[in-house]
Amino acid sequence: MRVTTERLEHCQVKVIIELEAAEVDEKLRESARKISRKFNVPGYRRGHAPFAAVDRTFGRAALQEQALEDFGQEWYDAALKETEVEPYQPGDLQDVEWDPFRMTVLLPTTPEVDLGDYRSVRLPFEPAPVTDEQVEARLKEIQEAHAQWVPVDRPAAMGDQVVLDLTGKLGDKEVVKQEGQELLLREESAEPVTGFAAQIAGLSAAAEKSFILSYPADHEDKQIAGKEVAFAVRLQAVKQKELLPIDDDLALVVGDYDSLADLQAAIRQQLEAEAIDAAQPDYLDKLLQAIVDQAAKLDYPPQAVERESDRALSRMERDLEGAGIQLDKYLQMIGKTREAYKADFRPAAEVRLKKRLALVEVARREGLEVTVEEVEAEMERLLDRLGDDDENLRQAITSPEGRLSIADDILTTKAQLRTIAIGKGEAPPLPEPAEAEAEEAAAEVEAEEQHAGAEAQAETGAGEPAVPPEPEAHD
Repeated sequence: MRVTTERLEHCQVKVIIELEAAEVDEKLRESARKISRKFNVPGYRRGHAPFAAVDRTFGRAALQEQALEDFGQEWYDAALKETEVEPYQPGDLQDVEWDPFRMTVLLPTTPEVDLGDYRSVRLPFEPAPVTDEQVEARLKEIQEAHAQWVPVDRPAAMGDQVVLDLTGKLGDKEVVKQEGQELLLREESAEPVTGFAAQIAGLSAAAEKSFILSYPADHEDKQIAGKEVAFAVRLQAVKQKELLPIDDDLALVVGDYDSLADLQAAIRQQLEAEAIDAAQPDYLDKLLQAIVDQAAKLDYPPQAVERESDRALSRMERDLEGAGIQLDKYLQMIGKTREAYKADFRPAAEVRLKKRLALVEVARREGLEVTVEEVEAEMERLLDRLGDDDENLRQAITSPEGRLSIADDILTTKAQLRTIAIGKGEAPPLPEPAEAEAEEAAAEVEAEEQHAGAEAQAETGAGEPAVPPEPEAHD
């Protein structure tokens, strides 16, 4: 095998694989034997036809196609090992010539990123201000949450809560039966069926009433869907909502607050924290764009844009399926092919790719890593939230792939938070070169001391500190 490479623009390498005629002939004969075992060759028992007979029956092109299918990956892997080129994505077979044999593969390589003085990028962080009206609105929500339902001696009205016994019959068959059922009377309520609340309004405690209501045709209970049900109701009690006054007593009920002013201050602080959280994704997005704009170099293979477009199309397809719509039907409605629709994603996909590459480089330049302990802690948190119900999901989380995904998420979060800190001028200083070298040497010593344990962990998917290659940037 002879392998030559040619560097192309935009992080691509053309890999040319040439084979000796004898090696090609040997592989063709192996493929011919495989074909003869799968198909009948006239005049010969299956699997015993000579090469010439297989070649004559199926044609040289079929043998070459089979050989490429059987050994193409082997040739490709051997060529990569010889060239030591690190592919960023799988290579794309460009051409195959057979006389003499020459296989050409276009290989995307790792993007080249130089962010320049990315640490000098600054943007004002301006979360939305918290208003007095927002504080009062949240206070009213708290007041509503601590309201009490108290019995009243009057007919029920919309907005009241009632306690009742009811039965519903479809002919002679009882299809609904509830005792001591609490029900909030609302005009728009469909519990247990639309129009029920209007029948109850005006009744007093101990009153009884019978009426007929129709269930919708699409009701989940098929035996009553689209049918008329005869209800018999006996009202036990009528209750109205009683709100606590917005004063110091409410503050005491809510929590450890000495006064209403203390509660209002805590609400404002919480709203300000929420405003900061809400502003961070957009701020991060603008920061990454600013870092990209001032980068000294940001080059990548065009195949990476295609992959990003594929991701966007897959997300779109999942979103449509969640709404009960098939992508192909949607494309028919808007008059576009899948490829044309994917092309619409390319400009935005390229922007996302640049931001992702910038974020990855920030993580590298800042020396951010994820430790085994961090992965274990996050995995335990996820498992605790999951409970014992979904064993498949538990296995997915604890698998080597699941651990890598968790590490990727942790690193992404670290990189995003560090980028935000840089934009605000709050990032910690980078270690001096001598200090960094000392830390690296110490880390190497520690790694050697723990080598045996690390190998054992790696076998179970809990290997060394992970630095996943592609944390996600904010879309």
